[in-house]
Amino acid sequence: MANSNDWWGMINHYNESIYPLQLIIMAIGIALCVYLLFGDKNRGSFIAKIYLAICNLWIGIGFFLVLGKALPAPIRQIQGALFIFIGLLFVIDIFTNVTTIAIPKKGQKRVIAILLLFVVMMYPVVGLLLGRNAQMIIYPGTLPCATTALSLVLLVASLPKANKLLFMPLLIWAIPFPPLIQIPQYHVYEDGIMFLIGIYALFSLAISMIKKRKKQVID
Repeated sequence: MANSNDWWGMINHYNESIYPLQLIIMAIGIALCVYLLFGDKNRGSFIAKIYLAICNLWIGIGFFLVLGKALPAPIRQIQGALFIFIGLLFVIDIFTNVTTIAIPKKGQKRVIAILLLFVVMMYPVVGLLLGRNAQMIIYPGTLPCATTALSLVLLVASLPKANKLLFMPLLIWAIPFPPLIQIPQYHVYEDGIMFLIGIYALFSLAISMIKKRKKQVID
């Protein structure tokens, strides 16, 4: 297990290596969220799946396998494989269209989705408030935890038209890692955002599956 200094050194090196890609990818993510709120539903879903596929594949390959040398083997290979798997699931969904990524047009679910998307995009702001320098900021789209949070918010907003299999690897990352590793070991307090979104996503998924089961019984 890498210590806190090694882990933050890796984040610093990673952000320096890809600059300004992280800013561009985050800006695209914000634009995507705005389009999902006001644009065409089918086109928005298609673009969102491409975006999330690219982000998760890049994290799996670029962050963990290529630049994440501070993480010991086989941990980084396993973690890299997890995000590659998530990215491939989004790629497959582009063709199978099991998931329609969309934000509800009205109601409580729309309000919650907007609030949670805003919170996810606050990841860099929280980092700055915690005194991190520009190269130690956690950006949605190019780092695993913030990207997991974003993926889960969009999938929850899309329920029940969301592939349940996509939730599983994301929840594996979102719920146990912050309280067990990220916060106590590396002091990544920003990941409290991902943890809370993970809990919300787990309950939302469970409720959706219960409703589906009840409907099947009635039918």
